[in-house]
Amino acid sequence: MSTIGSCFFAGIVTLLAAGEPVDVLQGVKPPLANVVPPVISPEHMYRGMDAKAWQLPIAVAPFEEHVRAITVPQPGGQVEGLVFDEGGNLVALGPDGTYRLTASGQWEQGSTVGMLGPIRLREALRCAKSAAEFSAVLQNRDLKGTVTGVAELGATWWLGTEKGLYSFSHDDGLKYHESYGVDGPLATTITALAKDSKGTLWVGTPVGLSRMQSDGTWSAFTGRNGMPIEAVTDLVADSNDRLWIGTAHGLIQYRPYEKGRQWFYRAGKRYLPNDLVQAIAVSADAKTVYTLTAEGIGRIDVKTTTLLEKAQTIEKLVNERHRRFGLVAECVLDNAENPTSHRIDDNDNDGLWTAYHVGAMSLCYGATKDEAAKQSAHESMHALYMLQNASGTPGLVARSVVPISERASKNEQWRETPDGKLLWKSDTSSDEIDGHYFAFYTYYEHIAQHDPEEKALIEKQVRALTDYLLANDYQLIDWDGERTRWGFWDPKAINDTSSNFLENGLNSLQMLSFLRVTHYITGDEKYLEHYRKLIVEHRYLSNVLLTKKVFPDDNNHSDDQLGFVAWYPIVQIEHDPVIRAALLGGLRRHYMVVASEQPSFYTFVYATIDPIQADLEGAIENLRQIPTDRRQWPMINSIRADVQFADRGNRFDKPVLTHVLPADERSFSKWNGDPYEPDRGDGEQVEDDGAAYLLPYWMGRFHGFIVEGN
Repeated sequence: MSTIGSCFFAGIVTLLAAGEPVDVLQGVKPPLANVVPPVISPEHMYRGMDAKAWQLPIAVAPFEEHVRAITVPQPGGQVEGLVFDEGGNLVALGPDGTYRLTASGQWEQGSTVGMLGPIRLREALRCAKSAAEFSAVLQNRDLKGTVTGVAELGATWWLGTEKGLYSFSHDDGLKYHESYGVDGPLATTITALAKDSKGTLWVGTPVGLSRMQSDGTWSAFTGRNGMPIEAVTDLVADSNDRLWIGTAHGLIQYRPYEKGRQWFYRAGKRYLPNDLVQAIAVSADAKTVYTLTAEGIGRIDVKTTTLLEKAQTIEKLVNERHRRFGLVAECVLDNAENPTSHRIDDNDNDGLWTAYHVGAMSLCYGATKDEAAKQSAHESMHALYMLQNASGTPGLVARSVVPISERASKNEQWRETPDGKLLWKSDTSSDEIDGHYFAFYTYYEHIAQHDPEEKALIEKQVRALTDYLLANDYQLIDWDGERTRWGFWDPKAINDTSSNFLENGLNSLQMLSFLRVTHYITGDEKYLEHYRKLIVEHRYLSNVLLTKKVFPDDNNHSDDQLGFVAWYPIVQIEHDPVIRAALLGGLRRHYMVVASEQPSFYTFVYATIDPIQADLEGAIENLRQIPTDRRQWPMINSIRADVQFADRGNRFDKPVLTHVLPADERSFSKWNGDPYEPDRGDGEQVEDDGAAYLLPYWMGRFHGFIVEGN
């Protein structure tokens, strides 16, 4: 530690030992009632507190989400083309003619479309109305190869073929485009053509996308400038001048004329029946996209939604199929495509995942006073009380519980509850305890303290757990008298055991947060005495500055999650200027390490103490991106042309990328997952409970960072 750092922490210890510090925040009212005001630290952590600081909340307008709707069986035999007719009906073209998709989802056979010279079937419908004009062109001996794309720009028709690009006009006749690679398409093999309303010609090739603007200038798009997959199979420009690109490995939407994010990669069964996209059709209003794939015709709906609507949909699903004994957890569907039943298995982290939901619904109630949110939080919180009481030993929390009937399938970690009705799982980890205290704080703050019965119960429960830890020297002692594997927060394990170096900052933070939460709820000074003792005598506040350990081969995203679960309560409660300055330094450092991931949960936690430096726009974008569809479809991104791999793998020796992909292009379930992993997914039949979205959304709403609006 530097001399300055040593002096700083020596000052903290001196001030604390001298007596009760002065709370400089007393009487201060923040511009936003629910935002904890920042404190000017000795290092002047906050600079430039200008008008920008409180230009909150940010109004989040409705946005578009791509939602896979249905898979349509193919009509008859082989299908090679898709278009919408003038009546807005999907029409498929096969060797034996056309088929129209009716409102009932059935195919009706239509007229036979004759072959237009050497033109490929999937282009026949697009130029059928100009058959007479094209008949001479398509029979021109100078036209080489099968026509794969047709586009009309003014008086000129462009034809893509397997041998190159041609133009045709009445004045100039048929001309072959001579230049490729620079002043022309990327390759002579043209796979698709499209035009937009701005007079731009789009040319698909096996190695990328080319563009000819109305002034005749050419440019190219490959993985280097953002194109996820380069092997183009089809192109359609919709009525909003957004380009839909079929590829050998998924569907892409490209927004060339819009600011912000421009590339949207849609692959895997979250979006498509199969990733080999052979043809595309887009409705006139650009709200429906059909894709012809190797496993059927898929439909994507471009749905306008809001963050609130997403939260409401997810909460509805929680109550329909994600509760077991009141605990909130993922479920396993009988059929991912068309679920009719599900099951919920026990999970080692039942307590932590349920705590996510307690926090989310408590914050929801704090923001809206919605009675349904209050009841939902109540059910989840009382499920946590069940885990806290299952062992029969006050303070010894269970990981999970199952019916006694499952005894035959369980090992000795599972113990019988005192009433003989359940089995409870032992060896509870620090993850679980962290979650329980997060739930204690959020439920007390928004619900329990306003209800005498609930207030008395939560005081009893938090006191029992904390007293058990204190009685066992800040350790969680199991039913057999031994410490659980990860249940240590004691000074010896934290400060004097080198093998615990990676945990010493996190576990110091957790215990300080546990004690501060318990004092906040009970008002009992003994918890504050332990809190001060750990700071003054055992350097816990110093440890907290390095809560986030940074090692390339051990970037622990699970510890990030546990850290922010502990950070949130303590920075809402602790207003002592000296202690708070150190806490804010540790939180700031932790956040700056993970900020590039745009993690909405972590960002909103950090924003409660520093809304200026928090990437609120990034957090909002993350909330937009998290899919409403919580099925854990496998997502494969390692094949993309626009990604780069880090030199080293993650702590599990899995390949990782140098940057985080949008959440709607990767697998996302909980905040403990590594967002840099390109290929993830627990299996399509697994449906996450979605509380990992609900928590940051309602945190952002309660603290006044975001509102629904335009």
